[in-house]
Amino acid sequence: MDPMLQSQAREWLMMLTMWAFFGYVLYLITVALRRKQRNAMQQHVLDKFASAKDFADFVQSPAGQKYVMSFADTATSSKSAILNSVRTGVVLLFTGMGFAFANFGNASLLPLRIGIVLSCLGIGFLISAAISFWLARKFQREAKE
Repeated sequence: MDPMLQSQAREWLMMLTMWAFFGYVLYLITVALRRKQRNAMQQHVLDKFASAKDFADFVQSPAGQKYVMSFADTATSSKSAILNSVRTGVVLLFTGMGFAFANFGNASLLPLRIGIVLSCLGIGFLISAAISFWLARKFQREAKE
C-alpha cells in the first residue's frame, strides 16, 4: 500500500476517533446537567412541604405516587443501566481501535498499547452488559412465574 495513502487513512481515522470522543464528552456533560436540573427540581418540590404529614398525604395521592414512581423507575431501571454499559463499551472499543490502527508504521508502541487497553475495557463493558441483560430477562421470567 502506498505510504501516502496509508498516512491519509491514519489521519482520517484519528480525526474520526477524536470527533467521536468529543461527541461522547458532550453527551456526558448534557446528561450530567439534565440530572442536576432534575435533582434540583425534585428538591424544590420536596422543600414545598411544611411537614412530614403534608408529604405523606402527597405521596398517598395518585399524583404523588406517579411522582415517586417517576424517579424510582429511573434509579432502579435495569434497561437504562444496560444501555449505558453498552454505550460506554462501544465508545471505548472504537476509541481503542482508533488508537491501535493509528499506530501502523510508527516506531512507538504507546498508542498501540493504549488502544489495546481501551479496546479490552470496551469489550469488558459489552460482556458486562450482555450478562446483565441475560440476568434481567431471567429475573423477569422468574417474577412472572
